[in-house]
Amino acid sequence: MEDDNELLLNKLCKVSPISIEVVDVENRELVCTSEWILQHLGYTEEEFFILSRNLFEKIVHPDDRVIQLSTYESLFNQPEAPFKECTIRVLRKDGIYQHIQLRIAILKVDEHNKPKTVLAMATDVGELMDLRQRLELQLGILDIISYKNSHELRGPVATILGLIQLIEHNQFDGGFSKEIISLLKRTVIKLDDVIHEINQHSVEN
Repeated sequence: MEDDNELLLNKLCKVSPISIEVVDVENRELVCTSEWILQHLGYTEEEFFILSRNLFEKIVHPDDRVIQLSTYESLFNQPEAPFKECTIRVLRKDGIYQHIQLRIAILKVDEHNKPKTVLAMATDVGELMDLRQRLELQLGILDIISYKNSHELRGPVATILGLIQLIEHNQFDGGFSKEIISLLKRTVIKLDDVIHEINQHSVEN
């Protein structure tokens, strides 16, 4: 019966429209995989099985290896958890690292309740990560704009308004001069309002 179950699982992996792998955690290597991941990463089945040794050490980005292993460890320490997940980079055959979201769940345990095999599901999140990076870049730009508006533009505006108040307080004579001061005051107030609107727009977006 167990052989029948393994055969069924192997067939399900093969025909799955998403990435599904069964990993032998005792030997730290692949048991079966779906065609999707092979096509997505560009490897043959034989190549992928070889690369799967030691929990895919050869194709997981070195900076993400600790994330991957800690996710496995977290699951093993909490076998009652339905699954654990992380986002890592995996090397494609063309030499480019691809962001994937890895979700793993314990499939089989031994008589001591120690995990023997896990079910791993991988989802391509490359576009999502690119979008996140672009959003972070735009937010950084907005932060710079907000800082410049708050500290580099509002400062001179405040100075001009202070000078105008000083001139008004000293009762500066001359009708023409008063008209210029009035226009200057309205312009600076309008500029200050525009800066305030830009800052509000930056915060809201």
